[in-house]
Amino acid sequence: MRVDNGTWVAVCDGGKFLLLQNNGDADLLDLRVVSHEEIDTKAIQGRENRGPSPDGHKARVGRAQSTDVEDLAEHRFVQSTAVALDKGIQKDGVAKLVLVADPKTLGRLRTQLSDQARNAIVHEISGDHAHKALAEIEKVLKKA
Repeated sequence: MRVDNGTWVAVCDGGKFLLLQNNGDADLLDLRVVSHEEIDTKAIQGRENRGPSPDGHKARVGRAQSTDVEDLAEHRFVQSTAVALDKGIQKDGVAKLVLVADPKTLGRLRTQLSDQARNAIVHEISGDHAHKALAEIEKVLKKA
């Protein structure tokens, strides 16, 4: 896939967002970090086993409840990611956007983006690449 100069590449999952911009040309990528954000998933998972309750019994959150908390946190994170992309596209006038995300996040992100941001999308890559190094992300883009 060709990623033109100035194109934004948003790489994310339910807990990490990496916004990159190609400062190179379409054949020789030079991805630079524009912004990034990550939620502390350990803090969310830590809610599963809470300390003793006031009456001395150990309070436990069931796995279903824990999953609901994690899912809600991921949903909110994707919402904030969409808002950040929308603001950036409107402010900076970015015309081209490549989305790279796992299928679940990609679906959520699509529904949260403004029409202007959705119109800027030139390509979507489904896969969990948010925790990869820039060189590996460049390889993913070249293969797509």
